Amino acid sequence: MADAGGEERSKGRGLAGAGALRGFERSASNICAIAENTFRETIRDKIVWVLAVFAIVMILVSKAIGWVAIGEERKIMIDVALSTIWFFSVLTAVFIGTQMVYKEVDKRTLYTILSKPVERHEFLLGKYLGLLLTTLANVLAMSILFAGYLHLAGSGGGVAMLQALVLTYVEICVVTAIAIFFGTVSTPILSAIFTITAVFVGHLTKWVVELARIMKQPLADAILYAAYLLLPNLHNFNVRNEATQDAIIPLDEMGKAVCYGAAYSAAVLCLAIFL
Repeated sequence: MADAGGEERSKGRGLAGAGALRGFERSASNICAIAENTFRETIRDKIVWVLAVFAIVMILVSKAIGWVAIGEERKIMIDVALSTIWFFSVLTAVFIGTQMVYKEVDKRTLYTILSKPVERHEFLLGKYLGLLLTTLANVLAMSILFAGYLHLAGSGGGVAMLQALVLTYVEICVVTAIAIFFGTVSTPILSAIFTITAVFVGHLTKWVVELARIMKQPLADAILYAAYLLLPNLHNFNVRNEATQDAIIPLDEMGKAVCYGAAYSAAVLCLAIFL
């Protein structure tokens, strides 16, 4: 009898494990399908192409801007190009990310999707990953264009420039998560305003700690420190100035920045899923 009971429990655990595996496979399949569909939709969006054209123009005129500073032409070119890639990638994440869920609701396609065996977290994760693929394609295209242009100008990039591009994309991952979060709780216009504000404030968070040190008041210090922890510390990803000077960031600092970006993005997506 004991052996029979043990066999039953073992069989039950095996069936539970098989069921969990099938559920995971179905969930992964749904997320991939939504991500692929989102990528196809967003890559054809007019906003993406308009922003991409403006970015390309700015990269191409970076050499002319560099002529203003004698002897600093390469630095100016790299600074303008990296800033352009960052700026237009952020705009793509903001304007597309804040509208995705609203468009699905407005077209009533969201209700059709969720009436099928698709969970809320699968839908939002699929949308998130699909938009990340679009921004990755844009960043790669602009980076390759700039690298070629820099080579034709008689110069070249380096490890520092590659690090700046990697951290720029990590920042875009965080901004995209924030945009999707606001897109699930507000209208596209308000969501865009909130996201742009978060990006602006996120690059100033290092001054929050300095302000707390200057004020030297326990209550203000606690409030400012809490704000520092809650707000996205986007300044961690801004190494564009270092790239213009070919200053290579230590790998441990790169790793900390990437891990922070992944953790913050995951936390914001969890809020979007469960709220």
